[in-house]
Amino acid sequence: MDPFCNPFDAALAAAGPPAVFTRTADGEWRIAPDLSRDCWERTGPEPALLDPAHALVRDRATGFVSWWFVTARKLLADHPRVDVVLFDTGAQARAALEALGRPPVVSPDGFAAAAPPAR
Repeated sequence: MDPFCNPFDAALAAAGPPAVFTRTADGEWRIAPDLSRDCWERTGPEPALLDPAHALVRDRATGFVSWWFVTARKLLADHPRVDVVLFDTGAQARAALEALGRPPVVSPDGFAAAAPPAR
C-alpha cells in the first residue's frame, strides 16, 4: 500500500473510526474528514465495522473517477452521488484506474467494466 502522509493518518487507518482517505499530490494517503463525516452520517445508527478496501469512485455529475481508501466498505454503500467499485488491494485499484485512461472520465457503462470479479 502507498504510504500515509504522516503517522497520524496511518494510526487512524489502523485503529481509528471508519474513515475515508484520499491521495495527496505526492501519492500519499490522507484522511478526508468531510468525506468521512458525510459517509459516516449516511450509514445510520449502526456503526460501520472495519473492513478496509480500495475504491474507485466515479462522480455521477462529471464522470471523473478518483481512488479512495476506506477503512469500512459500508461507508460507500448506496452513496447518492457516486458510483463505487471496491478492490481488496491497492494494486488492483491502481491497475483498474490506469486502464480507464487519462483523464479518468468515463460513462457509467465504462466504469462498470472496471469492476473486479465478485468476491
